[in-house]
Amino acid sequence: MTQPTLAELTAAATAADGPGFTPAVNPKLGGVDPLGLRQINFDLMDGVLPGLNNVARHIRPFVVVTWAWRRASQLSQSLGTAVVQSERLQDFVDRIEVLYVLSQFMRDPKVDLPGRDFLKPLFSQSVYSFGGENWAQRRETRRNSTGLSSALNYGPGLKSLGWLAPHREFTGIMMPRPEIVPALDALEAKMHAMLGHDAFNKLGDITVSRFDVEGWADAWALTEPTEQERRVMAEGLFGTRAPAERQLAGELLKASVTFVGSNDKMDIRRAMTGLPSRFTPEERLCRTRDAWRLVQVRQLFRLSMEGLLFWIIRRLDGGPNSTATLVRIFLERIPADGMVTVEQWLQGMAATAKGPLEMVEAIEDALRDPAETDLPRSLMAGLAFCLTSEDDAESAMEREDRLPLRRARREAHLLGASTVEEFVRHAFESWVLAQHTYWSVGRGLADARARGRTLLRLRVVLDEGGWALAPGVSPGGPPAPARDRLDTAISLATECGVLDLRK
Repeated sequence: MTQPTLAELTAAATAADGPGFTPAVNPKLGGVDPLGLRQINFDLMDGVLPGLNNVARHIRPFVVVTWAWRRASQLSQSLGTAVVQSERLQDFVDRIEVLYVLSQFMRDPKVDLPGRDFLKPLFSQSVYSFGGENWAQRRETRRNSTGLSSALNYGPGLKSLGWLAPHREFTGIMMPRPEIVPALDALEAKMHAMLGHDAFNKLGDITVSRFDVEGWADAWALTEPTEQERRVMAEGLFGTRAPAERQLAGELLKASVTFVGSNDKMDIRRAMTGLPSRFTPEERLCRTRDAWRLVQVRQLFRLSMEGLLFWIIRRLDGGPNSTATLVRIFLERIPADGMVTVEQWLQGMAATAKGPLEMVEAIEDALRDPAETDLPRSLMAGLAFCLTSEDDAESAMEREDRLPLRRARREAHLLGASTVEEFVRHAFESWVLAQHTYWSVGRGLADARARGRTLLRLRVVLDEGGWALAPGVSPGGPPAPARDRLDTAISLATECGVLDLRK
């Protein structure tokens, strides 16, 4: 239901002759970043693998979307119109995206492309109409969600990897960069038999049969990029057109693959991360290795913090609990072994650690155990590793309210002579519960001001009996470590021949 404007609320209040009831609000439970820690992770990833995300893993979608913009521009020019209508060109590009993705799902229902569920209603149709109200609504829905050009999918990479650039004169129109033309020509050569169809040869409303879409699937198959497409992607990914950070990351990746001598992605990730791996890159790559390690340490820190929130929520499922009770239950599962002060305790917990990746794996294993036997110890070991790894400095540019590691380390140092109970209480109240409240309320207010989504992000509230679950909240599933773009880099590098992982 559309939210009333302030003017409508004022008019309703003026017309009312007595008290009344407001409509019931049923917010959706949600929020993927309950502590507001995700942005720092993204910023650190940008320092190693800028311009990539975790979705745009294949070469061919980059080429298809870029080709669609070139084709749309060519069709517009052939009409000889005095004014370029960006909306008509965008309509054509959206059509090509849907036809491409739909054809690939027909070719392989498990193909690695976004939008399967959204396009599922089309699978049973025999004719597809690209025009009218239904098509306009489908375009609008895809624009910020499942579309290839969406900011969530291939949209950012189309620019950052050098495929598309804004038109110099006309707003809203994208143009291929000159250096990628060989890739577009190579794809067009594979598509020559289908280019006579109105779908590729006409702006505006058209219809396409399912028979035609199925027939086009092999010509532009996701898994079969041409040699020209691979060369262009290789140059944009890790070559001279890539930013210096990504070029160095590519060299570190290739050196790690050589050291590992296998196609095991976790072994490659471990080698890139440094200790306890024995891999030592050449000196000019050490700074990149250190930056990558910091990404992994921050990933561990975020998972440890979100794991603590998950553990607290599970303890509140049966009713409210005070901070003191939560701390006592938590520490009952972690033997102190005579370590009295926080400094001794953290050093002792960290002494059992191997590396950030190993710590993440230990937490994941503990989260999968329904009995949570080792969960408190693994979470605190991960946190201790992050707090005592002083060589892993963070940028001073990070906002304090996003809980940068330097802030957590500073506060842990100030509590170094305190008791373990005091430290865990501080971690629960300041780093987890206060952080969660601050970001959940802040995001909710931002959504309200923007008249955006209505999500209940706040999961824990302070009640008479202590901390309690917010109404309607259930423990839900455990947190998971954020993906760090390495799989995307490996996938693209393998497809374009920069890496050979077929060993």
